[in-house]
Amino acid sequence: MDNINFNLLKYFYYVAYYKGFTNASKQLRIVQSALSYNVKSLENLLGKVLIIRNKKKFELTDDGMELYETLKTVFSILEKTFIPLSQTNFFHELSIGIRYSLSDLIFKDFFSDFINNNPNIHLNINLYSKLDNRKFEEDYDIVIDYEENTTSMNNPNKKTLCELSNIIVCGKDLFNSYKEVKSIKELDNENFIALCPNKKKGKMNKFCFENDISFKDVVSINDSITCLNLIKENIGLCIINEESVKKELLNGSIKKINITEEIFKDKIVIIYKDNKKSNLINKFIEELFKSYGKEEK
Repeated sequence: MDNINFNLLKYFYYVAYYKGFTNASKQLRIVQSALSYNVKSLENLLGKVLIIRNKKKFELTDDGMELYETLKTVFSILEKTFIPLSQTNFFHELSIGIRYSLSDLIFKDFFSDFINNNPNIHLNINLYSKLDNRKFEEDYDIVIDYEENTTSMNNPNKKTLCELSNIIVCGKDLFNSYKEVKSIKELDNENFIALCPNKKKGKMNKFCFENDISFKDVVSINDSITCLNLIKENIGLCIINEESVKKELLNGSIKKINITEEIFKDKIVIIYKDNKKSNLINKFIEELFKSYGKEEK
C-alpha cells in the first residue's frame, strides 16, 4: 500500500467519472485492456472490489463509491492549487510503424508485455505492407523493418535488432515425404508457398539459383498468419523466419525440413527520431532489445 502508483488512482477516477472503461479509455487515450488491467491492480493493492463488472450496466461497490468521492475532493484541490488533472503528464504516446509480416508473429508477445508493463504509454501501432518514408517523417516515432526496405531512409538513428534465420517447413502430414531429405536439391519442383514475395523475391531467387533449385509456386501471400495456416494444411513447403514459428515447431503442428544448406538470413532494424520523446523512445528500444536477450548497441 505504501508503494501505490498515483496513476492507478487517476485511472480509477476516470473510469468512475465516465461511468465505464470505454469512455474513460478514450479520454485517457489508453487501450481499454490496459485500463482494466490497472484498475484490477488497484483493487488487488487495496484488497477491495471497487467495480462490479457487468456488461449490462456500470456500477461501483460501496468501497468504490467511497474512494471515488475521496478522489473527487483530492483532485478538485489539485486542480485549483496546481493545474487541471487532464493536463498532468501521466500519459505518453509512441507511434510505431512496422511491417505486417513482423508484427503479427514475431513481435506480438513483446507488444502485449510492453503495454501491460507500461500502462501510461499508449502505443499507436501502424502496420504497413510498403514503407512510406514520408510517413516516418510525419507520423512515426519508430520504424521496425527489414534492413533492405529501409535503405532509402536517410536517417543516422538506425540499430540492428536481430538477424532472423530462415528455414524450410511443411505441415506435419506432408513431412512424411520429406523427413529423409538432406539437400535442397531433392526439393526441386515441389509445391511452394511464397511468403512476402516482394521482400524475399531477390534473396530467394539468388538462393535457388546458387543451389540449382526451382520450386513450383502454388500461392504467393503477404500475410504470415494465413501463410502459417496454409502450411498446417499441407499445401506446400515454405521458407519462413524460424523465430516466427517456434511455438508451432515445439507443438509439432509444422515440421522443419533439415537440409545441409544454410538459407539466407533477414536483418531487422529499428529507425527512430530524435525529438522531445527521446527518453520514451529509448525506453521502448531498450525493452525491445532485452526481449531478444541482448543489450542495445
